[in-house]
Amino acid sequence: MQLSADDHARVRAAIKAAEATTSGEIFAILTQERHRYTGFALSVAAFIAFVLPFAAVALGFGPAAWLAVVRDAGWLAGDADLADRRAIELYAALQLALFVGIAALLWLTPLSQRLAPRFLRHDRVHELALRQFLAKGIHLTEGRTGVLLFVSVADRISEVVADKGIYEKVPPETWAETNEALLRGLRAGDPARAFEEAIAIAGAVLAAHFPPCPKNPNELDDRLIEL
Repeated sequence: MQLSADDHARVRAAIKAAEATTSGEIFAILTQERHRYTGFALSVAAFIAFVLPFAAVALGFGPAAWLAVVRDAGWLAGDADLADRRAIELYAALQLALFVGIAALLWLTPLSQRLAPRFLRHDRVHELALRQFLAKGIHLTEGRTGVLLFVSVADRISEVVADKGIYEKVPPETWAETNEALLRGLRAGDPARAFEEAIAIAGAVLAAHFPPCPKNPNELDDRLIEL
């Protein structure tokens, strides 16, 4: 999902228009970074490697059944102990192959990010957003009235982080509509529109609580940053 120069210009214009009505500051970041969710991928691989061979054995399709055919054919010379050892070895080899194969599939493709539970993706995006909030100096505005609109395209999660001055007057649930606008535009495949609509909503919230003052410096960069 590539943004054009025109897309960036639209977002910049939306920020300028919103900030003209408030002393608050709006900052926008979009990331398309892929995350592998290693813990989730390994857990899924381990679960499948445990369950699938067990289910196959329960249904009569496991290594023991294969070796029974071999033993009945006389190829193991009636050595039951050898057959049992070979069955265990085949079972373990099947589990290992499944674990490695599933883990590699999730590691090398976007599947782990697509399949990861929403709470895992939300926690990660929340952490990234907080990191960027501090890294970009949004917490350094004079009135502590900066707000970050953060979107992770690959995770399909958005986050609104508002500074202390805003949270003292605006409850967190107020930003639900802003988040929904971001996600709605992403689902439509138009991230520029997503930010335009979200910025307009955020600007209206800020304007209601933080009207422009005579001295209203522009403390944060009015542009969309792509990571």
